[in-house]
Amino acid sequence: MGQDRILKLYHPDAVDLFTVNNSLSIVCDTLSDLTARLHEIEVSVFSPFRPMLSQRCDPLQFRKVFSKNPRLYIENKFDGERFQLHMENNTFKFFSRNGFDYTSTYGSNYYTGSYTPLLKNSFKQNVRNVILDGEMMGWNKRTNQFGSKGMDFDVKHLKPHNVYQPCFCIFDVIFLNDRVLSNQPLCDRLLLLDTIINPIQGVIMTSHRTEATTEQEVIDSLNRSMDREEEGIVFKDINSLYKSNDRNAGWWKMKLEYFENLMSDLDVIILGGYYGEGKGRNRVTGFLVGVSSGQNQSEDRTPTEYCSFAKIATGLSNDERKILDAKLGPHWRKKSEGNPEDFGIVWGKEKPDVWIPPNDSCVLLVRASELVRATDFSTRYTLRFPRILKIREDKPIYDCLTSTELEELAGTKVVQKLGKRHIELSDLEVVEKERKVRRKYVPNEIKPVESKSEILTGYEFCVLSGYEDWRKDDVEVAIREHGGSVVLVERNATLCILAGDDHPRVNICKQQNAKCDVVKLEWLRKIVNTGKFAAYTPFDLLHTCRKTRDRFLGEYDKYGDSYTVKITVDDVPKIMESVKESKDYAYLAQFEIDNLKQEMGVENSLNVFEKSVAHFHSDQSDYKLYDGDNNFCIEKTMFKLLGGSISEILNESVTIVVIEEGSSKVQEIKQYLNYIDNKDAKIVNKDYICSKFSEVFNA
Repeated sequence: MGQDRILKLYHPDAVDLFTVNNSLSIVCDTLSDLTARLHEIEVSVFSPFRPMLSQRCDPLQFRKVFSKNPRLYIENKFDGERFQLHMENNTFKFFSRNGFDYTSTYGSNYYTGSYTPLLKNSFKQNVRNVILDGEMMGWNKRTNQFGSKGMDFDVKHLKPHNVYQPCFCIFDVIFLNDRVLSNQPLCDRLLLLDTIINPIQGVIMTSHRTEATTEQEVIDSLNRSMDREEEGIVFKDINSLYKSNDRNAGWWKMKLEYFENLMSDLDVIILGGYYGEGKGRNRVTGFLVGVSSGQNQSEDRTPTEYCSFAKIATGLSNDERKILDAKLGPHWRKKSEGNPEDFGIVWGKEKPDVWIPPNDSCVLLVRASELVRATDFSTRYTLRFPRILKIREDKPIYDCLTSTELEELAGTKVVQKLGKRHIELSDLEVVEKERKVRRKYVPNEIKPVESKSEILTGYEFCVLSGYEDWRKDDVEVAIREHGGSVVLVERNATLCILAGDDHPRVNICKQQNAKCDVVKLEWLRKIVNTGKFAAYTPFDLLHTCRKTRDRFLGEYDKYGDSYTVKITVDDVPKIMESVKESKDYAYLAQFEIDNLKQEMGVENSLNVFEKSVAHFHSDQSDYKLYDGDNNFCIEKTMFKLLGGSISEILNESVTIVVIEEGSSKVQEIKQYLNYIDNKDAKIVNKDYICSKFSEVFNA
């Protein structure tokens, strides 16, 4: 009997809780009441929890969603900050989406703070305690309208003298008068919500909702949202339960930008670049783009002045990034190399790491949700949520967007949506038809190739898919160039199936326990690049057939560590990840670490972090609570081996905060460090720990 079956016999939610914290003690203590469900236990007044989330609903998904949920509540998608309001006996607490406590700012009672005094008489007298879920918006006291996050204010730090004041827009109630409501359907929760609040305009309001039973009603609601220049709509299954931190539980969001051909796309010129972090720290991974002045053009129509406009980093494929690297790489200039103004470039407050003369640059086609007022660039507006659609190799730089065109597009508004027209039901039908059209597969013509080596002689492969930078056709050519052969369908003589990017047949092979190994394409690429054949290991496999599995039993342990071949530094993270996935690992005690250092003979050189205290923070974790996930299992072990100490709580003792690559929480962490008066703590990527570890062991 497996562990999951045993846990389910104890409690229906035991598997979920054990997966999060890996502690039987916590499971037994938390789930001692066999009749209580986990989502009910997690909800209590003055204790923050992760809110329920909305799933993105693309046009392709819409009809599928609607067919399964014929009755929906439609609400406006608020453009503010997600908050929870907790109240008991006229004492209040306010928590952000990530569990930050803003009670000291908003106020714990009717006599303190910038917001709570406004809530007098807003709750019915029969409300003893309550938890409300909603959005904290900025309300303009002069115009009596909501602002948005794109405007120049922070709803979390508004003062009484500001033009904007906080306004809590409620869309759910999770707890009321000592009763957990998360297991009640949404329609029942909202009926209760309507009976407990006395709405006050601009202070506390309930989200306006309508019921939809047809697709057209949803489309009409999205169009009305566009007319009101709102962010979009949220539609919810009226019978959905409230599930903490769940994005697939019956709530969906839809925005105009999810529809192709309905947005105003812009042609902009690259003026500067930003270096990445971690592995990308020596490459330009983001861009500062601009528009031309549109005036004082030279004889060849090239503008003589360019204005900085926006920062953008997302949207390009690996192939497109390589194209830009090749085109722009030789022309990037450091800040100390030349004067951008001599080339007509006008910066604002925001300046890039490197810059490029416009004549050596190129045009990008970009899309964003809206234009917003800005003071960091030399234009009066910038883009919100921008992404790159493609490189406009066909467009000369003098055809990029001009500042005059930008002003006309923005008008006089602080925030200008970039939608072109209303959505029609036929737009969904076009998407459906496009999805149903299938390109006929035409086998590639087998052409003669030049022989480069014989390292694959005698081996036969079936190639399922390639990478963006190494297409399937190119993979097959490479195999033949090095003496191998390719078949369309695997057979007994086939060594393995090769898969690069995701392919549905990989899952089919796993489900049907296929008789042929499915190997990561990276294994073949390494052979081609090194010119040496090496048998694949357990880490190279996506699916292992029975024959190979039996052979591996005598060659590797269950973590993929070879019995006969010495591991390399590159193998360690893979083996540690395998241990992590197996749930068999345990963190080392200090005496075990000391013994390990002594055995390795490096105890005196492993003191890199001897006086350092680190907090390992994932985007899903809470600053003040134990970080139950194990995203940093390997890095924590490395940090301890290098003499460091670990704090599971982000507090004043922490000297290093380790985050995930691409974390979106850097600014919030900085704010929290300032809040707890720990401004000296260093925020680093987890690659920083790995690089220090490699320096010591490769020295």
